[in-house]
Amino acid sequence: MGVPFLDPRPMNAEEFFAFTAARPDDEKWELIEGEPVLNASASRLHQKILLNLSLLLGALARDGNGAWEVLPGLGVRLSEISVPVPDLLIRPNDDLKGVECSDMMVAFEVLSPSTANKDLRWKRKAYATLPTLSQYVVVAQDAVEVVSYDRKIGFAERRFETANAELDLPIIGARLSLRDIYRDTGLL
Repeated sequence: MGVPFLDPRPMNAEEFFAFTAARPDDEKWELIEGEPVLNASASRLHQKILLNLSLLLGALARDGNGAWEVLPGLGVRLSEISVPVPDLLIRPNDDLKGVECSDMMVAFEVLSPSTANKDLRWKRKAYATLPTLSQYVVVAQDAVEVVSYDRKIGFAERRFETANAELDLPIIGARLSLRDIYRDTGLL
């Protein structure tokens, strides 16, 4: 069979979107520095935390002034060769069309063993380059632990590690209790 030829140039965003359009809907692909990356299926605990965040933020969005929306699975174009997909994001509520945005205000990642290094290193630095991003929030799935990186303090790390702690999201004027984020996970 031999060694297959690999295209030496990075895939660009348009090629990536054409590629993912032909893939099954249940696959979660990201474009990281020109390389398409397929993420492993999420665990039950990952999905439970993501559901809790979605429900909490969705209720706040409905009760708020309609200025922002919360969405899972939307690509964020950081450059022509990088389109990561945060687990959940907050962005302005407008008539966005398509499968990507470039105006994310808050990004949420629930850490998985297979993506932890990428989420804590590459994504943290890459998301900070997006001028509209005010906060990057990483949520552990094996312990009650949330880390927030905020633009206002130079993306310095803030940790929340108790059920009674509250994660503040100043860009939307909200606070989320870790007790609510980790509801029904067995970690409390």
